[in-house]
Amino acid sequence: MAFSATDAALEGFRIGRHHPKVMLAWALASLVISVVSSALMVAMFGDTMGQLIEASGAQSSDPTEVFSLVNQMVGLYAILLPIAVLIFAVFTGAVYRAVLRPENARFAYLRLGATELRLAVVIVALWAMMFVGTIVLSIVIGIIGAVLGAALGASGAGGGVIVGLLIVLIYLAVFAGLFVFTVKFSMAAPMTFAEGRIRIFESWSATKGHFWQLLGAYILAFVLGLMVSFLGSAIAFAVMMMLGGGSAGSIDALFRTLQADYSSLQTFFSAPMIANLVISSFFSALTYAIFLAPPAVAYREIVGDAGRAG
Repeated sequence: MAFSATDAALEGFRIGRHHPKVMLAWALASLVISVVSSALMVAMFGDTMGQLIEASGAQSSDPTEVFSLVNQMVGLYAILLPIAVLIFAVFTGAVYRAVLRPENARFAYLRLGATELRLAVVIVALWAMMFVGTIVLSIVIGIIGAVLGAALGASGAGGGVIVGLLIVLIYLAVFAGLFVFTVKFSMAAPMTFAEGRIRIFESWSATKGHFWQLLGAYILAFVLGLMVSFLGSAIAFAVMMMLGGGSAGSIDALFRTLQADYSSLQTFFSAPMIANLVISSFFSALTYAIFLAPPAVAYREIVGDAGRAG
């Protein structure tokens, strides 16, 4: 069954229009997560982050010192990364429920259970596949470039131009490959959600014959989500500027005022920062819906709602 790429791309806005209380709940959940994670970050690594920002901004900073500070932050990322994946899985499941299980609206579609764990596994697997694929392709490109450079180097400037053009073409092919990967595996998460079992490679066959419609839907949703994200950033910046007492004539002072101060919880949670967290949380909830809804719509229209899991 064919489906409308435009309808799929606009599904996130429909969720917001038909379920404003759900969108508000998602925004509040995103705000709580942002506040708690920021508080933990400041409490555990505030001094290190402050030193890192100061060292990064200094023109005469010692690279060894910067690397040492970054190395101290590894523990923070080791803690936050699994949590971030799980949170993303929770919001993914919520958006999928809004699309595929609209009647199951308790807790604003937010859950944390086996469904979310399966989604987390799929998300990590897809990210790992893309990362490994990119690394392998980069190595292959490097080898091809070296071989071509050695083979055509004797021909002078003309050979160098040919090598450069071939490498550009190869990179364009890799870029196209990333699009293909994204589209062909885009139904892995919705299938896993709807069918109650981990589905990754099954997405490849499920998207057969619908590549261009899916690509169009995802590109349109990406552009719309980006526009919403930019709008949210602009509003947050304007509000922070007013609360920070800055003006266009003192832009440097404004940026210094708005820069996060990690020395303590009190200095970090300033009025401009609180406003930024609140506004960003609302727009984050909307962008989650915009970005995540199209694959669920594609699954519903192309494959069909095969299961009742989730």
